[in-house]
Amino acid sequence: MKRRDRNTRPRPGAAPGLAAASAAFLDAAARGDFASASAALATLVAAEPENASLNYNHALALRLSGRPVEALAAARRARGLDPANAKILFEIAASALEAGEPAASLEAGAAYLERHPGDADAALNAARAALLLDRPSAALALLDTVREGDAGDPHLLCRGEALRDLGRFEEAEAAWAGLPAGLAGLVLSLRSKGPRGRLTLTLPRPSP
Repeated sequence: MKRRDRNTRPRPGAAPGLAAASAAFLDAAARGDFASASAALATLVAAEPENASLNYNHALALRLSGRPVEALAAARRARGLDPANAKILFEIAASALEAGEPAASLEAGAAYLERHPGDADAALNAARAALLLDRPSAALALLDTVREGDAGDPHLLCRGEALRDLGRFEEAEAAWAGLPAGLAGLVLSLRSKGPRGRLTLTLPRPSP
C-alpha cells in the first residue's frame, strides 16, 4: 500500500478496541493482507466517519482486496472530506476503472495528472479508461506523457492497443516487440481480438 495515508492512528483517549484495530491494520498492510486491512479499517471508519485519511485507506485496501465498487464509494467519501488531497483522485481513478466506470476514472485521472504530470501509474490507468471509451488518440497522448524509463510492460501493451485501434498496425507491432516472451500470449490475444478487443486489467507476471 505504497500510496496509503499514514495518518491512521485513533484520537487520543479512543476506546482500546480502536487502538487494536489500528494495530491490526498496520500489521495487515505490512503483510499485504488487504482483506484483513480493509476489515480493520471498517472498524476505524465506523468510529470516525469524518476522517478522510481513514476513508482513503479503506478505499485503497478495498480495491487491493478485489472490491472496487466499495472502494470507489469509500474514495468518493474521502474526496468529499478532503478535496485538496490529490492521492484521493488517484484512488477514485483506479477504483472506478476496476469498477467498470471508465468515464469517472478518466475524469479523476486527468485531474490527478494535472497535479502530478507524467505519473506512470496514473497515466496508464487514464489511458486504459480512454481505450474503454473508444478514445485511442487520447490514450496514446496520455501514454506519451510518461518518461521512457518509467514505462513498463503494461504501458507497451496499452500503447499497442491504442495504435491498433487507430489502424497503425506496424507501430503497434513495434510496441509489442519490446515485450518479454512471457507475454506473447497476450499479444496474440490482442491481435486476434481486432480493434476494440481489450485485455483484463490485471496482467500475469512474465517468466524470468
